[in-house]
Amino acid sequence: MHTYAAKFILAVSVLFLVLPATAFAQPEYAQWGKIALEEAKEQYPDYNATDYAYQGKVYISDEREQFTFLITLEGNETKEVRVYVLVNPQTEQLIDVFFDEIE
Repeated sequence: MHTYAAKFILAVSVLFLVLPATAFAQPEYAQWGKIALEEAKEQYPDYNATDYAYQGKVYISDEREQFTFLITLEGNETKEVRVYVLVNPQTEQLIDVFFDEIE
């Protein structure tokens, strides 16, 4: 009976150690979305981002992946800008950021 109690306590302990890490895990694209917003703010200083949508990831090669975001900007007018964030997945390093204004 003593071993069942020990196993139960161990199982509950593991559950409480693992659950918080998975419950608050951010999606893979979150860090790149933050960069997309920061770069859009720099590229369009007179505009404020009012909407943000992750549109997907494209595998280019082992050393290049592209994360795509659609950002709505409000200023004198409303602009929709597609932001492409190119990264190296092996090093988690930013390679470049590209913008495409949607007409």
